[in-house]
Amino acid sequence: MSGAEAGSGKGASGTGFGHSPKRLVAELGILLLAIVGLIFAARGCAGYASTAIVAVIPPDADAAIGKTAGEAMRAQHGLSGAPTEDQKARVDRIFEELRSSLTDEERRVLVAPRITVLKDDQVNAFALPGGEVFVLTGLLDRSKDDDEELRGVLAHEIGHAVKRHGVRSLARNALFGLTIAFVVGDLNDITATVIAGASQLDTLRYSRSMEEEADAFGVDLLARSNKSPEGLARFLESLEAMPVPELLSTHPDSEERAKAIRERMRAGK
Repeated sequence: MSGAEAGSGKGASGTGFGHSPKRLVAELGILLLAIVGLIFAARGCAGYASTAIVAVIPPDADAAIGKTAGEAMRAQHGLSGAPTEDQKARVDRIFEELRSSLTDEERRVLVAPRITVLKDDQVNAFALPGGEVFVLTGLLDRSKDDDEELRGVLAHEIGHAVKRHGVRSLARNALFGLTIAFVVGDLNDITATVIAGASQLDTLRYSRSMEEEADAFGVDLLARSNKSPEGLARFLESLEAMPVPELLSTHPDSEERAKAIRERMRAGK
């Protein structure tokens, strides 16, 4: 082998088969950016598709999903004791006040309206598909005897059920996961971590949209009931003054939401 040939071989080995650390970092960065872009594109497509899918699913499906989840929730909290009769009576009264102001169309969506109080120190309330609303005793303790606050929270939760947010979330998350799995296929540990983080962000962003929609519904329902939405705004502000991790994880931007509620009140919407 000549000296020229040897030099040529060395050059090929140095440039053709080796990669500098900077180049590896750049290539990895491009790969991760492509994956993130794909994730956000899939998220948007899943959102549009889930809305269309849920539109053709009858409300009876919501009730079936909610029944299963409700039974599991009651069994889970059954060992914690029971709320007092006064607590149950208070929640029942306010729930019935709000339910009486629902329109016929809203009643058709809430095929299984029900209010359940669970003994739990968490400050929370949530609605299941079909219309069952759960109130934890921690929320009752937090609101004390302020019925206006409790009424605002319940109106908001009824909004989640009427707008079918639970079923929409299930459909969207399922479509999102299937899309990523189909397009990306097998992933290494790094890209899997990126997707997991983006999936959490996706849930948060979609949750914000649903929370705003439930707030708007709550304001309207309270107005139809001749009640003020001020209690809901006040409760949201209290979350900023005394944060509640369980709520803030799915009810973000509480102060901004309280401001938006008061703006709707002033605008008469």
